[in-house]
Amino acid sequence: MFNAIRISSAPEALAEQIIDQIERRQIDPGAPLPSQRDLAKIFQVGLGTVREALKILNAMGWVDVLRGVGTYVSADALHRRTDAPTFTDALEAVSLADLMKAREVVECGAARLAAQNAHHDGIEALRVITAAMAAADGNDNAYYENDFKFHIAVAEASENQALIEIVKLLVDKSPTHVDFMDNTLGISQPTNMRRCIDSAIGVVDCIAAGAAQSAAEAMRAHLGMVNERLMKGFAGKWKTI
Repeated sequence: MFNAIRISSAPEALAEQIIDQIERRQIDPGAPLPSQRDLAKIFQVGLGTVREALKILNAMGWVDVLRGVGTYVSADALHRRTDAPTFTDALEAVSLADLMKAREVVECGAARLAAQNAHHDGIEALRVITAAMAAADGNDNAYYENDFKFHIAVAEASENQALIEIVKLLVDKSPTHVDFMDNTLGISQPTNMRRCIDSAIGVVDCIAAGAAQSAAEAMRAHLGMVNERLMKGFAGKWKTI
């Protein structure tokens, strides 16, 4: 039924084979897929490749993932809506979702430490950056430039060199997603940009007040705006894996 995939193949190659089988009705809508381990054996790939392929298919609406139960071909897989996510958008959505989850894990901790360790100069640097973000309201390039600076400045205020290096590494991966965040998720729409700016200011207020837990939660809310737009744009499917 399936053809083995070379180990060097990307997860999208596996996803394409599964889509082909669904379209040819070799797997019926509503039918369960084999377990992830069985899929890995069938396709002769690693579990990581299978998981990424299922994330792509989930984001596109081809399959439904029921945690702890299994993966099923969507009942309406053959009658997907005309505005269903494209393969390219699903790939980027999955990649961005993974990046934002990693950033949330790291940067909430950085904000917490910043509230405990930040000195006057670090807080003032954050104030300057958020003021620049506010001044850039409506200017996409200037906003993103200052937003990336903001996240690094929070890490620097934590005074933890390892965290600083990790945050810089993660933030450096973010610019590749800017076009997608703008054109597909609408992050730069005036209302959304204003919310992002206000939430960044909220993070700084918590750090300045020495409120560690509040700073972590404020950072989670700030980063969570991208996840919120992903859930709206992809019907919340991508987050189920």
